[in-house]
Amino acid sequence: MIEEAGRLLVVDDDVINRTLLVTNLKRQGYQVEAATNGREALERLATTPIDVVLLDLSMPELDGFQVLEILKKDKARHHIPVIVVSGSDEMDSVVRCIEMGAADFLPKPFDPTLLRARVTASLAGKRLSDMERRHFEETVELNRQLAVRNRFIQQTFGRYLSDEIVSALLESPEGALLGGEMRKVTILMADLRGFTAQTEHLAPERVVKLLNNYLGCMADLILEHRGTIDEFIGDAVLGLFGAPIRRDDDARRAVACSLAMQAAMEQVNQTNREEMLPEVSMGIALHTGEVVVGNVGSVKRTKYGVVGSTVNLTSRIESCTVGGQILVSDATLREAGSDLIVGDPMLIRAKGVRELVRIHDLRGIGGEYGLHLSRRESLKVPLERPLRIMLTLVEGKVERGELCAGEIVQMSRDEALIRTSLPLAPLANLRVQLVDVDGDEGKADTYGKVLSKDPDHYDGWNVRYTSVTPEVARFLSEIVESRGRPKLGQQGPQGDADATRDESPANLWKA
Repeated sequence: MIEEAGRLLVVDDDVINRTLLVTNLKRQGYQVEAATNGREALERLATTPIDVVLLDLSMPELDGFQVLEILKKDKARHHIPVIVVSGSDEMDSVVRCIEMGAADFLPKPFDPTLLRARVTASLAGKRLSDMERRHFEETVELNRQLAVRNRFIQQTFGRYLSDEIVSALLESPEGALLGGEMRKVTILMADLRGFTAQTEHLAPERVVKLLNNYLGCMADLILEHRGTIDEFIGDAVLGLFGAPIRRDDDARRAVACSLAMQAAMEQVNQTNREEMLPEVSMGIALHTGEVVVGNVGSVKRTKYGVVGSTVNLTSRIESCTVGGQILVSDATLREAGSDLIVGDPMLIRAKGVRELVRIHDLRGIGGEYGLHLSRRESLKVPLERPLRIMLTLVEGKVERGELCAGEIVQMSRDEALIRTSLPLAPLANLRVQLVDVDGDEGKADTYGKVLSKDPDHYDGWNVRYTSVTPEVARFLSEIVESRGRPKLGQQGPQGDADATRDESPANLWKA
């Protein structure tokens, strides 16, 4: 008995006809089931896979017409071929059955050769029908998987990529292959300067409002330049140019995007002023190199991200920036084109990197973008009496070395000329404390970054403030506005005015 030959169901209430059909079909190698009436036939069809039904018309309970009608309305079994077994005097009934969906007919008394031919033809039709159904079901399943994949891509990238890139991912077969791969990308890392000091006294909802003003604007610009927003980390933004879609001008678009982002900070601060929020400034770093991109995380929580030393080096470069500045690596400078405008190169020693890293102060880009970074001149006012300070070096979040005395001899709203015996170098980070006339340290810290050596003072350094509390900022602004001279009754950031005491800026700091 050959199972591949097919499983047949003979339905006939006449025991002789039924026995003859069953016996003959089994001799031909088929698996054969038998039913004595229409109801039994339907029960058998509901529980047993059948390839062809040989159906008598005249039966008690349910006749052949009723069985055929029920079978053809059953979505799960309507494809099963039915051979009507009938006498020569029932041709009108046979025609009716064919119109109802029967595949063929077999006249009584049947001829074994004709029986074999009818069954073979019906089985061939059934196999073709089964193949078509399987292909249809596979197509439906593939479409379902495609919909799941598209939904995953949309959910994963929809809020971080431009519509153009999401559409490209959905249309591309490799869009579903989100496993890790090595890819050259240009990384953009932006961070607000002194954000913690500026917002520590704000209500939580005001901090979130300030962040949303800033991040919303920056996110729009990254997407506008066809970049990917990898993530927000507090007030920091990590953008990718070259993943998941790679283009020849990735580095160039990243440069243009960074310049547009700095230009947009004026509008961000205009909004902040209107909403009585502090103004903020941003530093940006750009670096190009090989990274591993792909899905990172666990089964429960996965994100598309980047991993590698290129990311770490970008972070190191970003830590060297001051507000309003963009620093680019040599690699990005080479990739972005010859029309970039940069300042003198600087060498930094980055943690985890053996060689010194050359970076450049980006000023602009020509060509189709024509963007230039507007730099606000910081005119420092000479102080009638220097502000005494104590300062120490800061590496990362850790102070290095002992406090050292110094003094501020010139200042603007965002920079100071400091004289000190402490060995300094460009890009060094400092913590600065103002000291009153009695030698007590002030209660509010100010942080700054060394910009350059002052050519007129052997121990002088130009320092940009990087983190200043609103109170200290107001105090310093008042000194600048008074052209370096304290106003009568002026108070420092930590106490009330006292018209009888020494009014020098240093003493005004005293609590």
